[in-house]
Amino acid sequence: MSIFNFSNKIATKMFVSELSEPKKNAVVEKGVISKGGIGVSAMVAEKIIEIAPELVEEGFKALSSTIAGFTEDYTTETIIYKNINGDNHNHIFLPPHITIIRANFPKDIKDKENRCLDGYGDRVDMCKDISDKKLHIELEIIKSKDNSSFYFQPSSYYYCGKDNMRKKIDELNLSFAFVLANENISDFKSIEFREIISFKDLDDEYDYNFKIDDNRYDTSYQSPWIGSELSKKGAYTIVFKIEERVYRKSFAKTLNKIYKKHEDELKNKINREIKKQLIR
Repeated sequence: MSIFNFSNKIATKMFVSELSEPKKNAVVEKGVISKGGIGVSAMVAEKIIEIAPELVEEGFKALSSTIAGFTEDYTTETIIYKNINGDNHNHIFLPPHITIIRANFPKDIKDKENRCLDGYGDRVDMCKDISDKKLHIELEIIKSKDNSSFYFQPSSYYYCGKDNMRKKIDELNLSFAFVLANENISDFKSIEFREIISFKDLDDEYDYNFKIDDNRYDTSYQSPWIGSELSKKGAYTIVFKIEERVYRKSFAKTLNKIYKKHEDELKNKINREIKKQLIR
């Protein structure tokens, strides 16, 4: 899995308000079954009869994959991450604000009017002028009074409603993981993610603002409290997984179940017909 999804040159990136604690003072490929007439001798026909079950099996694998692509839930995943500095004497530092954005980013990073950078502090609108945005989530990390727990609170949300393959998406799920520097994990497939927020039943291409004022939010899409991560220490990588999902209609799923139920019967029938025709 690539770190960024660059299909159609639309990148998904993550930016954090602070990279370290302030000093005091992250398809199914469709098979194709070709058709064609074959003139065979009796010897060749005999060999084809022998390999017919294998040919039929390969054909059904391609057919099954194609049917599954139309009837099973479709999901695309994008992984983004950011390294957060720290030391082993203090508990991990959580940046108070995180920006997740998918857009056509300007090639010239010197373009101050349209650039997103880490270390933006309290300036949470630094990506608002990026053109052609496809996804934009502003997350605030809110700690409990005793600093033992935290949760993710979206302050704003925008989604065009389609993934980078331009498929219409029903639901967007956000998961996260903290990877300590000493864990030496480079393959993000091996990470155990924790799902935190599911964005669904929201309108596409609409700017949602969940922050009412400095101390009040629309809490409909906040994550649960998270306590286990704050006991960790040192430098770490915060990793987010964005899952974009399409739910197939129940009728399509029923058709797939019927096909699976009769697949072996169809294989046997086709094999018998192949042998019958070749023997002639």
